[in-house]
Amino acid sequence: MKAKGPALIFSTVFPEPSSSAAGVRQMQWIRMLLEFTDRVVLASPSLIKSERDWGFQPMPPGVELVSLALNDWTRVDWIRELAPSIVLFDRFITEEQFGPLVRDAVPGALRLLETVDLHFLRKSRGEGLKGPVQDRSETAIRETASILRSDHSFVVSSYEAQLLNREFGIGPEVVDWIPFAYPETREEGSFESRSGFQFIGNFRHAPNLDGVRWFRNEIWPRVRKRLPGVEWKIHGAYPSSEIMQWHRPKEDGIRVVGGVKHLSDAFSGVRVNLAPLRFGAGVKGKLLDGFHHGVPAVSTPVGAEGLMPAEWVDPFPGLVVETVQDWVDACVRLHEDRDLWMESRVRARSLMREVYSSDQVDGQFRKRLAEILARHDRGETPRWISRILRDEFQTGRKYFSKWIEAKSSGSVQKG
Repeated sequence: MKAKGPALIFSTVFPEPSSSAAGVRQMQWIRMLLEFTDRVVLASPSLIKSERDWGFQPMPPGVELVSLALNDWTRVDWIRELAPSIVLFDRFITEEQFGPLVRDAVPGALRLLETVDLHFLRKSRGEGLKGPVQDRSETAIRETASILRSDHSFVVSSYEAQLLNREFGIGPEVVDWIPFAYPETREEGSFESRSGFQFIGNFRHAPNLDGVRWFRNEIWPRVRKRLPGVEWKIHGAYPSSEIMQWHRPKEDGIRVVGGVKHLSDAFSGVRVNLAPLRFGAGVKGKLLDGFHHGVPAVSTPVGAEGLMPAEWVDPFPGLVVETVQDWVDACVRLHEDRDLWMESRVRARSLMREVYSSDQVDGQFRKRLAEILARHDRGETPRWISRILRDEFQTGRKYFSKWIEAKSSGSVQKG
């Protein structure tokens, strides 16, 4: 069924699928929404990139990008004129920022939330590296409230779907796990034709930066000692000057490549993919990208978390370890043990085919969106709790935003 009006997406940034899994997810949403409406408008406070900028992504026909300011209530008229029938908030912070505008402009629109990853989980784990973790943080309250205000929400991690149900009583009637979607797996290159390790990730993402520092300082020198001559390649967008200075292929075996436009370039010729992540949330696109290209991985439990359905029985396509010594042993073993490597590649192929194939995921996504739209058309959403929370949030947030807007324009006098 087609929606009556366009779809409007609010996002913190414009899509960069070449640099982050979040960008891949954005494009997945755009592709799916275009099946339900003829027009998708993606609005963000970020600047729109030109073709000359790194990370530029051409949009499909029917997609329009709009840059808009925060706390700008003049945009209510723009949203009202656009008259979207579906509004998607990409991350809970955009729902907090733009939800009140949407409620004023188009109170009857279907409101969806894409969590990308649970921010409170990633934040608490990051803080846990430095000290005790608070179980019910302010971020957890804000994020779960945003989920409950929405008509329906989506997560990319099977673990996070279970966590919301188990710890917060937010079940599948409110939140769906919809995996990433990948085309047919590309397995190029045999065990013998491959060598070395690689990491890929956006270095503006704190877990990635922490992970490569840890691997470089604590693990890589020991791996290199046992596998002299083997290289570790570092791929990813926005590497800092610190990371660029690690480029010493002859001395240390570290080759800093930087951003790549085509993921196949990152995985071509390497034998082992790495995800040395000590904290984080969501699903690690770097692992799925590796599996898609037939490259097994060594990962921490946090890195491997949420990739597989609860009922999945096959082992992880590679090795999952925690301590420094276990990491060293796992890297050497997966790199050198041909039988283990081949078994891991078979597991990766099975996972990508059974859980992450485009045909299967798109069908699941399409069916679920159709059901949610039908429920909305029948007046079954928003739920009563959503209406209460929207009303409570609207009053406080609307006038706080208007105060910020007035202050920024200079119309608020200092007392």
